[in-house]
Amino acid sequence: MTIKTDVKKVEKDTVVITIEVPAEQIAGPINKSYREIAKKVRIPGFRRGKAPKPIIDQMVGKEVVLDEAANDMIPDIYSEAVKDSGVIPVTMPEIEVVQIKENEPLIFTAKVQVKPEIKLGSLDDLEIEPMEQASLADEVDSELEKLRNKFATLDVVKSRESRKGDFVLIDYEGFIDNRPFEGGRGSDYMLELGAGTFIPGFEDQLIGAKPGASKDVELTFPEKYESEHLAGADAVFKVKIKEIKTKKLPKLDDEFAVGVSKFDTLKELKGDLKAKAKEQQEKQKKAAVREGALTKMAELAELDLPDGMVERRIDQMVEAFANQVKQIKGGSFEDWLSQTGMEPKEFRNNYKQEAIKNLKTEMTLEAVAKEHGQEATDEDIDEEIKRLAEGADRDVDELKAEIEERDGYDFLRERLSMDKAIDFLADKAKIKAKKKEKKDDADESSTDSN
Repeated sequence: MTIKTDVKKVEKDTVVITIEVPAEQIAGPINKSYREIAKKVRIPGFRRGKAPKPIIDQMVGKEVVLDEAANDMIPDIYSEAVKDSGVIPVTMPEIEVVQIKENEPLIFTAKVQVKPEIKLGSLDDLEIEPMEQASLADEVDSELEKLRNKFATLDVVKSRESRKGDFVLIDYEGFIDNRPFEGGRGSDYMLELGAGTFIPGFEDQLIGAKPGASKDVELTFPEKYESEHLAGADAVFKVKIKEIKTKKLPKLDDEFAVGVSKFDTLKELKGDLKAKAKEQQEKQKKAAVREGALTKMAELAELDLPDGMVERRIDQMVEAFANQVKQIKGGSFEDWLSQTGMEPKEFRNNYKQEAIKNLKTEMTLEAVAKEHGQEATDEDIDEEIKRLAEGADRDVDELKAEIEERDGYDFLRERLSMDKAIDFLADKAKIKAKKKEKKDDADESSTDSN
């Protein structure tokens, strides 16, 4: 199709595209519109679908026919015009038909907001805070404690009251207004006091109990509780403490190392934990530098996002959440809003800052990739497809064909370009030096006196 386009900027980040299509190229769609309307409308004296144009014009109106033809043609013509013009719309177009007549060109305008210009900050200002990490010795100690807790034993306590950290074996039944409620009963339940696995206040009231004791636990369910019929309700649980157990941690020695790992000594186990902790810290540090560099570059960028672009991103985020509600809870998004008492406008506002941050970050990365030569090449894409094929144990050519069939090359190119841009920023980022800790007054006075 041959079309003429003319782009004019009318407001900041808003353009109007004037599109003209030759008369001979709209004749077919107009004739199609006549045929479709003839099939839908019953006109006396004519079989359905056989009424001539003049009769349809008289009975239905030429304007109706031309409007239907325009509605059918314009979406595809608009898409082609956008590609030809190089405009990157960020909102749905406001279409206005200027002219549609038989034997005359179709002329219409499309008013859209476009991607705004972005001014990147200087790489010289790309300075990020250092990542705080625990010492390797602390990491090893933490992992050893996890292993000790994992392989701990529970010893029965008979001579004392329960303490925080103890495990109590209980039977319980809950009542609201002196009536038992569904899901409020359990027997031979092992509860760790202080773990926070039960309703707030339940575990605290069992501290200080003795084996064999019975206790009434009075509490109020949280206002936002998963079972709506219990939310905010006052309840009493009749609890029987059947047994108290305390956790006994194994001793850290070679015997422990043999029992929990493939190593023969505690020294070997510690060495392995240290190597893994070091590897994990390196990964965390690399991820932190990448995230910090990207966040800083986005902060340095100068950019005004059009309202329509932000609203469109919020639409996408709300739609994603609504689909999640439907999949997880089975109800509609509207029902969920009604249950929470939240207004749609209030819910959308909760996403606004996140939408702005995401858009600014994405546009910063796009600009970095373009301005600093970090856009993905065909070779990059081929290497990535090869890597994906090897990881999935698939034929490379077969995977390429599948990606091409799904129009996935553009997505893959964009993702790889973003990754390259982040790596570039991480490489250019300067990490601030850690501030030296000041000596305390005691140290300073001691130094002065010498």
